[in-house]
Formats: sequence, structure tokens, C-alpha cells
Amino acid sequence: MAFVCAVCGSTELEIFALGGLRRGACRACLHEQRIDIETFDYTGFARGSTGAGTARIADQAAFLARHMPPGARVLEIGCAAGLLARALRPIVATERYEGLELSPARAEATLHLDKVYDTTLPALQAQGIIPEQGYDMVISSHCLEHIADINTEIAGIRTILAHGGLLFVEVPNRSGNPGLPYDDNRAHLHFFSVSSLVRLLGRHGLDVKALETGAWHDARYPDCIRAIARPAGPLPATRYSLSEHPLLLGIDEVIVWGAGRMVDEILAHYFDPARIAFFVDKDERKHGTQCMGREVRPVDALHNYPGCTILINSLEYEDAIKGQIDSAFPGVQAKIITMSDVLGAA
Repeated sequence: MAFVCAVCGSTELEIFALGGLRRGACRACLHEQRIDIETFDYTGFARGSTGAGTARIADQAAFLARHMPPGARVLEIGCAAGLLARALRPIVATERYEGLELSPARAEATLHLDKVYDTTLPALQAQGIIPEQGYDMVISSHCLEHIADINTEIAGIRTILAHGGLLFVEVPNRSGNPGLPYDDNRAHLHFFSVSSLVRLLGRHGLDVKALETGAWHDARYPDCIRAIARPAGPLPATRYSLSEHPLLLGIDEVIVWGAGRMVDEILAHYFDPARIAFFVDKDERKHGTQCMGREVRPVDALHNYPGCTILINSLEYEDAIKGQIDSAFPGVQAKIITMSDVLGAA
């Protein structure tokens, strides 16, 4: 009988036994999965303190806070006692925070979440309880390794993510412990590598935008993978996001220093030309030409615009250009903004 990798579909699995149970190791994507599965009763499982340390929860919440949009509608799959929600909600405002939890820990989770379901995501979807595109953030922390049909799970998550929504996944990295070559936790059905997790998400149209290893869960699993993924394709974004940067609020027009390649590569896509008075450039061949519908002038033109705002359209030479403006145009007293400034929070 040929066994198929749940992630990449390869039939070239190395079959071996560990603790009397067979598992398959895929050499194409480095994923491992159980072939012989023991039944595990999550509904009667009393969760202990592993993975519930204050420092660990705070670290996970801080990671999520860097990516979660404010006012998000959140669904946490396997929310346990709701400790992540308790740590996360004070630092990132959420419109609604719901969870799924099969174990009795859901009773405590109801203290920290708006609603806690007691069944699986596929069951909720089959009943029409979970709306399509209903969540801006789905959290799956140390759950995916427990689920036999990981493709149905990820496909289901994909359908409930709003356009531009985010999925957070955390799983053990291979065995989850650099000192242990294999993880024989009988409740774990899948053993992810970085490549297999990314490949699984990509198979379902989810593009990984942030990933790290070495995340601490507990002493048994000190090395876990964290990933943030979003549906592939164009993101909902303001057409001229760079010209709406906070540094440019209240400034009607800027003078752009530099009519080089970054005009076509960046500014033409993300900067409103109506916010540009004109360009200046040291290259005499560009003087009198048009750039984004605005005239390119010599840098000496700055003498006529005291108190102006100058956007330095260069990354390689921005420090040198700052020095030139300070020394050659002392009377201009310009407000100087760099591309590094506006790209840093784009």
C-alpha cells in the first residue's frame, strides 16, 4: 500500500516504526505523519500547565500584536483556558474574540473570550455557524499537529479569513526539541518542518509573511515554528499609501529630491502626484523634463522655497543629500523626510 504525504502528495515516504507505531517521513518536504493513530479523547482531557507559563504567553501575545490589525474579529482554534486572549486583548483592541475548545478548559476560556464553541471547525462550518470571510485573524496554536486531516482544516480556515485577513500558526519544529531526534507524543499526528508548514499553507493559497523558529512552548518543546500567513493576491490598500504617511499629514505639497529609478519603481505606484510641487535633480539632462507630470528643476531652485518640505527619493545617498541640503541651502530651513522614513511604516 502506498502512503501519501499529507502536505506535498509525494508517495515516496520512508516508513519506520517508533514505539510500535508506524509513521511516514517525506523526503520531498521533510514532513512526518503518523500512519498508525491512537484515539485521543480531547473532550475529557484535563489540560495542565504546559505551555501556559506567563512569560511564554506574553511572548506569543507580543508576536501577534506586531501583526494583528486593530479592531480585528478573531477566532482562536484550540483556545484552551483563554490565557492568550487574556494577554492579547489589553494590548490590541478586538471587535470580537471567539474560540474553539474541546476540552473542559473552555469553561475558563469563557471568562476571557466573547464566545467559545465546543466542537471542531469543520463541524461548525457544516452547520453554517461560522461565517465565510468572517474573521480578520485566525489563531491556531499547537493544534495543527493534533489534526488528522490537516488539508480540510487549512482549507476551512482559508474560507473564513476576510480579504487581507491573517492566520497565525504555531507548531513544534520537527521534534520540537533539538536534543530529541523524534517526538513520540501519541496525540501528535503530524510533525512539521519549516518547509512542510510553508508548503501546506501555500497549497491552500496562503502566503507566509512572517516566520520564526525557536519559540518556547515548554521544556519538552523549546523549539517551535511561528508563522503569519495571509491569502495570496493583492492586499486591500490605499492607492497612495506613502503620501498618507503620518509625517506628511497637513503638508499639501512636497519637493522631491531625486528623479531617478525609484520614481517609477515606488513613487509612481504609491505617492499621490498632486502632493508633489516639483522634482529637483543634479543631473542637468533631466532639467525641464516631466516626472509623474511634474517638472524636474535644478537643485538651486530650492533657494526660492524657504520652509518647504523635501522628500529625499534615495536610499543609498540620503545621508549625503541631507548634508548637502544643510550646507548649501541654510536659508531654506526645510523639513526633510526620507524614503527610509516613509517606507519604514508603509
